[in-house]
Amino acid sequence: MLKSLQEEFLQKNTQVIVVDQEAKVLDTTNTLMRVKKDTLLTDYHPFFYSITSLFDQEKASHYFYCVQIEVLSKQCFFDIRVHIDPKKAEAVLFIIDLTDHYKSVHQIKQVRNESIIDFNMAQELNNQLEVQRGFKNKFLANVSHEIRTPLNSILGFINVLQGTALNREQLDLVNIIKSSSQNLTAIVDDLLDISKIEAGRLEIKNKRFDFREYLDRLSATYALQAEEKRLEFTVEIGEKIPKFLVIDHLRINQILVNLLDNAIKYSHKGRVTLKVFTQSRNLRKIPLTIEVIDQGIGIDQEHISTIFDSFTQIEKQGLFGGSGLGLSIVKQLTELMGGQITVESTKDKGSTFRFTLDVGVSHDQKRKKIEKRKTAIEPVAKTDRKRILLGEDVEVNQLLLLKLFADRKEYSLDIAKNGEQVLKFLDNYHYDLILMDLTMPIMDGFDTAARIRSHSNKRINKLPIIALTARRSDEDREACKEVGMNAYLTKPLDEDLLFGTIQKQINKYKRKKDTD
Repeated sequence: MLKSLQEEFLQKNTQVIVVDQEAKVLDTTNTLMRVKKDTLLTDYHPFFYSITSLFDQEKASHYFYCVQIEVLSKQCFFDIRVHIDPKKAEAVLFIIDLTDHYKSVHQIKQVRNESIIDFNMAQELNNQLEVQRGFKNKFLANVSHEIRTPLNSILGFINVLQGTALNREQLDLVNIIKSSSQNLTAIVDDLLDISKIEAGRLEIKNKRFDFREYLDRLSATYALQAEEKRLEFTVEIGEKIPKFLVIDHLRINQILVNLLDNAIKYSHKGRVTLKVFTQSRNLRKIPLTIEVIDQGIGIDQEHISTIFDSFTQIEKQGLFGGSGLGLSIVKQLTELMGGQITVESTKDKGSTFRFTLDVGVSHDQKRKKIEKRKTAIEPVAKTDRKRILLGEDVEVNQLLLLKLFADRKEYSLDIAKNGEQVLKFLDNYHYDLILMDLTMPIMDGFDTAARIRSHSNKRINKLPIIALTARRSDEDREACKEVGMNAYLTKPLDEDLLFGTIQKQINKYKRKKDTD
């Protein structure tokens, strides 16, 4: 049986040709191609010229792989084995047809090569996108810093100006300037947030949060805004909503502020309603549903599918201003938090934005008692003033901080123009706290903080340091922690937050000193 199979295979796939030293055909099986006896094999294909040279070599057997020969207008691939018999001056050629094999191998290699090429192209494209994304993020961060620095001075001095004797017309003009500056700050924040989201670098950080107290503050704020436009503002909170939730309060605030700002901006009459409810009383997690309903200009059905796209405004003529990023950020933040936002709207009748998030419920629903410290509210004698050192190189920011501290009798303020001066001041004077700008000449805030923490004097290396910066990235915040800064405040500065943080850090430092 094996013999018959062997013979059948050889008959179909192998041709034997015997030639002399001149490549003249002495005999042939003609299994694969028709070759006439007494003709020159070299007439059929140039490859066979190589056979004549083999008679001069010592080797008796030779093997040639993947020889391409056209047979009856078909490209065939052969392996050819040649055995030389020097005594008879003959060569026996065994021609094996491996056309199907080589074609399949070629296809496999071609597919593999194409896959490698596609992979390399994809890698190159990804590298280009990473470079572009990195450039964009760096550009936005730098632009943000450069815009926030003058904005800090503008908003700071506006607050100072509001506290002076102004007539009604002057106060109205100051309020307009302040509102425009706050809008510009919001646009810069939106640009940075959308950049973080697109780069996948924005993290959701869930913490215990007094949600009901937050809704009360939100209600008071937007009730005033609505009243200015002669709108009615109502808040409906379901009875099942717990007081304390486990949620990223910064992001839920960002979502609601964007939705409520739009609702009031695009409404000229009627009511704006915020509804918060849940259908569950689960002790660990609940589906929190929030609706923002207005009776404003509404949205055309043809535009509803695009309102969550970046740089798209609901009002196409741009009469209401804005960056066109608010709803895009709302959508992406909602999805990052595991929810989905929807909108129902009728032109000239209003809109309803609705989303549901699965949020944690704090096991502790009781407010912790906070003891009021007498030192924070009682008048402070001049000799008991806390001495603050500010590291800041921009003169207008120095002047702003001097103005802010002028009305705070419990503090005195010294100013150093760079990191080296900060270190010299610390060696010569006693301070209770350091306010540190991150971007200063000669020695920046990061290096200065690191030098302070490694100082040999314990009075100096334990001092609380608060970063005051126009930078807003998570990387800068983490870098500040790594060099030992105690708090991180971004410009434009909030006066109440600034002095609240200062007092908090001084109190912590004092308690730590007392226990050491």
